[in-house]
Amino acid sequence: MQAASGLEAATDADDVQTSIGDVVEAGNHTVGEAIPVHAMVPGSHEAYVRILHPAWESARRTRHVRWADIAASTGARLDGTVAFRRITVPPDNDVPKGPQGAWDEDAIPVMGTLPEAETNALLTLLDPSSDCWFMLWDGWAGLRLDPRQVVVGWQGNPHLVFRGPSDALRRADWSGRWQVPNVWFPHDRTWCVGTDIEGLDTYVAGSEGLIERIDAHSDLESLRVGRDDVAITLGEWLRTR
Repeated sequence: MQAASGLEAATDADDVQTSIGDVVEAGNHTVGEAIPVHAMVPGSHEAYVRILHPAWESARRTRHVRWADIAASTGARLDGTVAFRRITVPPDNDVPKGPQGAWDEDAIPVMGTLPEAETNALLTLLDPSSDCWFMLWDGWAGLRLDPRQVVVGWQGNPHLVFRGPSDALRRADWSGRWQVPNVWFPHDRTWCVGTDIEGLDTYVAGSEGLIERIDAHSDLESLRVGRDDVAITLGEWLRTR
């Protein structure tokens, strides 16, 4: 894979530490067996929202289906803290292990990145910035732009640090694979976007006005969440209840 056009490698470790060290540190915060929303999108923000990556209706992948429709068909509860796998079975049923639950594993939402259509919709709502920070999981070959590129630990995994304009993500085709950085935000911290490397959802933090616009956008399925709500329950995929 190759880096998206417009992004530059961050090579000054001191500058990274001074500029975003607090974000990196906050991103490694856990509360018991949970990772809270404010660890996914660190910083001081007025409001928070969870964007749900759409699933596919079947393994043929010809039509998307929203989480709300899946939950309606099973009778499952859906709110800002419910994992995808839990809406695939009726209430009080055991949940099959794995991220898919009872859903076809070839039809689950895109994992680890906000999908392309949802990324472009979100970019129309965010205040554009020419100076953003991006952190991307260092799990694929060919992403490192410079041997001196800074690597930070976020959510327990190594992430490469980049800088560039927010609009660079409109060209986030990393040699054939759509992949948005796992954490990205402008230098002035007015908003923040975060997706876990195994996440089927993406969190956004920002002003109340921004979050209201995201929540109202017809192309984005989203749920309002609180700063201290649970974003990830550690070991969730292995739990049947």
